[in-house]
Amino acid sequence: MSNRAIPGHPILVALSLAIAIGSAPASILSSQATEPRSSRACPVTQAIHATPPRDPSADPFGDGPWYVNSDRSIWVGVGEWTSGSKGNKALWIRPAGTNLTVTGHRADDRNGAPLTIDTPCCYRTGFQASRVYFPSPGCWEVSATAGESRFTFIVKVLEPRS
Repeated sequence: MSNRAIPGHPILVALSLAIAIGSAPASILSSQATEPRSSRACPVTQAIHATPPRDPSADPFGDGPWYVNSDRSIWVGVGEWTSGSKGNKALWIRPAGTNLTVTGHRADDRNGAPLTIDTPCCYRTGFQASRVYFPSPGCWEVSATAGESRFTFIVKVLEPRS
């Protein structure tokens, strides 16, 4: 291959020089061009260790980890999120007597199937047990509403363990 420059094509000049030297300078390579889609960063919401409000109808819930909205009216406790048919047991804490609605979609693939949630009826207290099902691993945006309270967070969903 010739190392001579082609007038008017600075990128080709730089690439030719890089090949001649043996490695391309970092400024030529973009992260999008070199990083596979599956390894792109997922801006995961940080879980916290804190004690949720006491519920007179339940034992203490423990200090987490919890995903919590800014006004601390919606909490969800899950250790690790996985995809698959077994789902994820999730404990939600929300304003007492409100209906909990949870939706979600892949943040890294908007065309994929949404999450589904199995929420037993009629928890009148502040806690709500559920099972959350993610159809595929990846980066997921989850939104919860309960009364006037809102919470959106992002989680990394892993392959199910065997």
